[in-house]
Amino acid sequence: MTGRGLLGTLALALAGSLAASALAGCTTVAGTGRPRPGSGPAASRSSSSDGSADDAHRAGGPGYLGVARPFPPLPTVTPAPVPDSYNPAADAPAAVASALAAAKADGRPVLLDFGSAWCEDCQALSALLENVGVHQVLSRNYHLVTVDVGHFDRNTDLAGRYLRLSAVGIPALVELGPDGRVLNSGTGGVYADARDLSADALAGTLVNWLYTTGG
Repeated sequence: MTGRGLLGTLALALAGSLAASALAGCTTVAGTGRPRPGSGPAASRSSSSDGSADDAHRAGGPGYLGVARPFPPLPTVTPAPVPDSYNPAADAPAAVASALAAAKADGRPVLLDFGSAWCEDCQALSALLENVGVHQVLSRNYHLVTVDVGHFDRNTDLAGRYLRLSAVGIPALVELGPDGRVLNSGTGGVYADARDLSADALAGTLVNWLYTTGG
């Protein structure tokens, strides 16, 4: 083999290896029924009389080549609104009821955010909601309702169904299931110092809450 021929062979082998690596992370591999030389039904029958080897090859066994196929697409998710402020004029009980109705329809939990515009940490949390990653987690997985509590003198009855604002401070987050049951909440005033909270930490908590309860 000439030097040029050897280089060409190595280039083809490298290209094949890179293509296989690229496909491995984003595709599935299915058997095609095309046997490698020296394998397939004829070869398998010589070593098995019951046809079991044939079945293995048809199922994509080692005697058959595979073809890369893309993963099936993820189901379409309609993003939910992500409010980033506290409206003192909003009908909070009605907003919570509407969110719970939507949760029953699509299975996504409701996230309640209790706070008020005068609160610096509430403003900090609102700013984090505008982060691309946090916003995406919320819009695809939650129904968010922001509840204005004023100076702890507004919507206190609503808040009292789920937590003690006097103990946890604001902002305070509560996750509800579609049935209205509390799944998770930021106990211990963990969000009362939201100005020190990173977007990654908030997004991580919201993702964890989707799979756990009692947080």
